Amino acid sequence: MKDALPLELIEGAILRDNEYAWDPTAFPMVLRLAPSFGYACLGGQFWFLLPDNSLYEPFWLEANARDRTAGESWSQYAWVSCAEVLAGFNALITGIDFDEEAKKFGSLQSSFRVLFNAYFLTESEYSSLGLQNLKR
Repeated sequence: MKDALPLELIEGAILRDNEYAWDPTAFPMVLRLAPSFGYACLGGQFWFLLPDNSLYEPFWLEANARDRTAGESWSQYAWVSCAEVLAGFNALITGIDFDEEAKKFGSLQSSFRVLFNAYFLTESEYSSLGLQNLKR
């Protein structure tokens, strides 16, 4: 992520090591707003943040968008990517017991805050990553 995200998208987010993460209750609205600012969402994963600012990353709890297809406008991809991430995010939120997932980290012994870390980017940032559009 090179460009700073618009204030409307980062309101309430935390910034850690140049990555943004949102409270799960706020994240769906961010996904709904992002395309109107020209941003697509590649996806993201949940974080467990402890009171001492320690971070645990259950990387297996992720929601991702597909790659952009050939001929797909950026505007269309931005909306589709955010919708796909939202669908995956909602499936996780409703189907995951975060306390059980946290037990997979043997050293995580205290209470934690659940956040969702996501990757938003503009069309020029997407192009600079060298991602190839999928063929139809």
